[in-house]
Amino acid sequence: MKKTKLLAVLLLFIIFFSCNTPSYMFLTPQRTGVDFASGKWLLNEIDCPKNSKDQLTAESIKFFKKNLGERVSYIHDVNGLLVPRKIPLNPNKTKLKELKEGTGFDFFINISTKKNKSDFSSIELYQSESETGRNEASVILEIYDLNLQQIIYSQNVVGITRKEASESMWQTEKSDKLIDNIAFYKSANKLMTKSLKKIFHDLDKRSVK
Repeated sequence: MKKTKLLAVLLLFIIFFSCNTPSYMFLTPQRTGVDFASGKWLLNEIDCPKNSKDQLTAESIKFFKKNLGERVSYIHDVNGLLVPRKIPLNPNKTKLKELKEGTGFDFFINISTKKNKSDFSSIELYQSESETGRNEASVILEIYDLNLQQIIYSQNVVGITRKEASESMWQTEKSDKLIDNIAFYKSANKLMTKSLKKIFHDLDKRSVK
C-alpha cells in the first residue's frame, strides 16, 4: 500500500514539474450574455472531430440543461424538424428565418470546433532542446434569437500548449534519466474540451437566469 502511494506521489510530482501549461485566449469581445429565463432552445449537432463528439455533446447538454431544464432539446432528439445537416456560423437573416420556420424554436445554439495543430502526444519522451511545436484547438459558440433573426451571443476561444527551443545558455549536458526527460502536453482534444468549458463559464456569468 505504501509503495502504491509513493508511486502515485512520484507520478504527480513528475506531471507537476514536466507539464507544459496551456493558455486560453478569448478572441471575441463579447460583453453580454443571454436571457435563459424564457423560450424554447434547440442545440444543434456539434461540428467537431468524430472522436470528440460524444464528450463535447455531453458537456453541452449538461450545461444547457442546468440553465434551461426541459426547455432545451438536442436536435437529434426532436422529430419533424426541417433543417439542413450543417448550419454555417454567422448566418444571415434569411437563414435564421428558415431556421425559425423549420424548427418552431425560439433560440438556436450552434457550436463549431477545430483542431488547428497537433504536434505532440499527451506524453513525450526524450525531446531535444531544439524541438519546437504546439497543440492548438479552437471553439466557437453562437446563439441565435430566431424570433428577432439575429445573433445574441458569439464567443471564440483558442487553447494552446507549446514547446519552444530551450537550449541552456551554459551548454550543460542534458540528463539521460527517464524522469528528467518526460514532458506532458494537453492534447488538441483536451484543449477543445477545456476551451468549450471556458466559453460556458463566460456565458454563465454574463447571462440572466
